[in-house]
Order: sequence, then C-alpha cells, then structure tokens
Amino acid sequence: MRIRRSGAMATGLGLLLTATTLATAPLSSAKTTTTNLLANPGFESGLTGWTNIGTSNSAYTQTAGPHSGQTSLVHGKKGQWSVNTVQTLTGLTKGTYTLSAWIKNNGVAAAGLQAYSCGDTAQTLDLPRTTQWTRVTLSVSVLSPSCTVGIWSNSAAGTLQADDFSFTRITPGTGGAMAVGGDITYRRMNAAAGAQYADSAGNKKDVLDVLAPEGFNLARIRVYNKPGAFVTTNGQRYQLQPGWQDINDAVANAKDAKARGMKVLLSFHYSDFWTNPGLQARPEDWAGYSQSQLEQAVYDFTAASVRKMKDAGVAPEYVSIGNEINNALADVDRWTTPADYYALLKSASKAVKDTSPTSKTVIHLTTPDRTAYQGWIDGARANGLDYDIMGVSLYPFWTDMTIASLANFASWVGTASGKPVMAMETGYPFTLESSGASETTLIEGNNLDPDGPENYGATPEGQLRWTQEFFRAMYDTGKVVGISYWDPIAIDFADGADPNGWVVGGDNEVEDTSLFGYGPVHRALPGLSAFRTW
Repeated sequence: MRIRRSGAMATGLGLLLTATTLATAPLSSAKTTTTNLLANPGFESGLTGWTNIGTSNSAYTQTAGPHSGQTSLVHGKKGQWSVNTVQTLTGLTKGTYTLSAWIKNNGVAAAGLQAYSCGDTAQTLDLPRTTQWTRVTLSVSVLSPSCTVGIWSNSAAGTLQADDFSFTRITPGTGGAMAVGGDITYRRMNAAAGAQYADSAGNKKDVLDVLAPEGFNLARIRVYNKPGAFVTTNGQRYQLQPGWQDINDAVANAKDAKARGMKVLLSFHYSDFWTNPGLQARPEDWAGYSQSQLEQAVYDFTAASVRKMKDAGVAPEYVSIGNEINNALADVDRWTTPADYYALLKSASKAVKDTSPTSKTVIHLTTPDRTAYQGWIDGARANGLDYDIMGVSLYPFWTDMTIASLANFASWVGTASGKPVMAMETGYPFTLESSGASETTLIEGNNLDPDGPENYGATPEGQLRWTQEFFRAMYDTGKVVGISYWDPIAIDFADGADPNGWVVGGDNEVEDTSLFGYGPVHRALPGLSAFRTW
C-alpha cells in the first residue's frame, strides 16, 4: 500500500500560515530550466510579490548593506517578534526544487528557510548565526501544483537580513566535486561464480571497466573478521560465504578499483556477519573478551587491516569504523554502557589515524531520525570521539521520504555534527519484479513503497532520473562529500539460492536496485549514466 503525506503547514513559529497566491507561468521543461521562479527575489521593488505574516512591522526592506543591488529584506524589531515572509507559486511541475538565499543572522534566536503546502511535509532549514553574507539552501519536494516558500524568524533581539532568493527546479548536469560510487564487495565472488557484465552496448567486460567510464569513482568494500563462521540469530544459524569479504579479498578489489582511478571506502563490520542497528554480533574470535581486551582487539584488527591495504599501495581514502552502529558495536550496547561503546570507536579511530593518517574515518548510522542522530552525536562529543565524516543510510523505500527530505536531513546532520556528510547507502529499483519466478525482493517482501512519496516509476528511466536528482540535491546541500550506492553490481544467478546470496543457501534479494539488468549477461542500465550526468 502506498503511503502519502499531506501538505502540512510550517510550524516553526507556531503561526497558522495562510498563503497569498502569486501566479506564475507553468514550467515548460522541468529537466532543463534553471529560471528563478520567484518574483522580486532581491527586493529591488520593496515587498512586491512577498507577503509578511506575523508581528506587525517586524519585516521590511532597507537599502543599507544589501548582498547585491540596492535593497534587502530585514527581520527585526524592539521586543519579541515572530514573522514569515513568503511567496506562493502555482503551475509547478512535480519534482525536486532548490530554495536558496543569502543571509546575515546577527543574533536572531531562531530563523529558517521554509517551504510548505507543496504536497510533501513542510520543510525548514535552521539558519546559522553569521555577520557575513552566507548562502543557505533548502531542498523542496513539490508534489502538487503550488508551493509556498520563504523565510521565518522568531526572536526578541538581533536582526536577520536576507537577499537574492532563488527557487529553481533541480537540474542534473555534468557532475561536480563529489565522490559518487557504490559497493563492489561481491565483484570477485560474482566473477568466480560465472557472472558476466556488459556495458550498455552489450560488450562484455570486467564490471569495473563498465562502471569507471560512467563516472563511478568511489568503491565501497566491506570487511568481516572471519566470514564463514556461523552466527546464530533469531534461533537460526547463518554464515557468509567462506573465502570472500575478508581483508585479502578487500585488498584485491581495492587494487583493481584504484587502477581505474577510484577512491576506496573500506567498511569494517567488526563481525563475522552482516551488521545493522538490530544485529552487531561480536566476532567468534572475540567471544568472552573483557572490555579492555575488546578495545585492544578492535585496535589490532583495524590497524592490521589498514596496514595491509597501505602496504599493498591501496591505502583507503575513507574508513568506516562500523556499519549502521546506532545502538551497538560488537555486542557492546550504546544505551546501557555508552562509555564502553564509544571507547571501542575511539580505539578503531586511533588505529586508522596511527596507521594511515590521510584516511578519513567515517561513522555510519542508519535511517534518518533527528532525535536518534542528535543523541548519538551528543554522546560522541561527551566521550571525546575523533572522527571525520558522518555517514547516513538514505533509501526512499526504507524511509518513505522524498529526495528533498533526504537531502535536508543530510544537511541537518552536517550542521548538528559539524562534519561533512556521506550517503553511505542509497538505491532505487528499476523494476518491481524479482529475477527468479519464485523469489521476492526486499522491497516486495517488506511491502515497501519503491519510490517513497514520489512517483518516478520503478523503471530503468525512473531509476536514472531519481538517481540524477538525488545526487544533485545532495551536492546542492554543500554538506555531502560522497555517495555510495547499494548494491550497484547485484545480480541474481538462479530461481532460489544463489552463490552470492545474502547468506550461504540464500537468495540475492536486491537485484531490483542493481545498475545492471537481468542476465544471463548483465547489461548496464540507463541508471548507471547518472554517475556522470548528475
């Protein structure tokens, strides 16, 4: 069943906002236009086209010190005020838009860009305090023909100055300075099982030789302690395929990725098995360890693995110290023993820095939730954890969020943590069908909406457009430095258990979000070109 969101109104000021309509011409081409849709965006005609809602005389224009031109908007008044300055646009096509402005926030208690009544949840971006002109950007999902956008403030002191607003449709282009790639861990295991990949013209190649020319420049490679060791969960025993996904496999994949100009993101799980917020099983070899022994084991394993990469000439640019570690790491619980949990991460971070000082350490948490992320970030600060990048899993189908909502969460994470952000996992289905007649994909098996609240369509063309616009929206936040797609090279071998199943004797289950079509020769889909055309 599809879940839809209503166009809730902005509530940042506790005001019931009523929109004043500004008629605009419909967008003639959502894919190519970069026209600013706002009237009087620089306030050169005073407040023409804009509406102030809230405390009287608290929003006005002035000629002193604009960002450009002769005039700018100002919020401020003696005593307490709450005010919105907004425009409502009509005749819009559905899609992802960008609302930007230049601001100076001289001591205002609370302020933000805002968008509401657009068919999606209301969006707001908190504004930083700054006495210098600073550009701020909010992503906006438009699911209805009209949308109200603008700026709000709520304070008893200070002034907020704003100028040169723009509201434009996301326009994919020719990429930019952001690492874009995905997980290639299964590459050698797939090849050993007989996998055949081809470019869009049908030419069979090593999968990296299909990916690299399309702008795919970041190779995420997972590492488990002892893949093949049995792990019991929910009363059942499972194991990963022995001989793959260990550090030796990682080094071989990294050599081939680096040879094609890719950066490497080494992803430690600190387990013999898959990890996620509900499962962080300690490696078999660390069973029964005390906290101090566990900290030393984490350090030693991390340092030895990174050193092996470095000695092979493939020092990783990024190292993820754990995978979706919201609640635990190696069975050490963040909620009951937070000091012990963060001590393990400090040990891992130190091992990376001691062994490969140029490698950036990444923290990988899961589904967007501001309360959960803020609690984790506060704990990291309180316990003195040193890390470089905040990582987020950002799927439309697991979150039921639009591209704009995902981008705004990433932007918030960057502000809350004070760190650059990496989208550690994302993906989009090119089909609703599984490869095997008797199989179900994870999306189908969990009754998920394939594209969340938006309707790009679970088709090769829909996958391309969603991926392009997701990449561009992330880049436009100014906070996201990399994106790792999951799983770009996933393929299904058989109707039933696969040699590359999620466990030994299991099915693949994620072939629907691959960037390669169904076999026996897996040809590159149009979505792969998003990596050079975002």
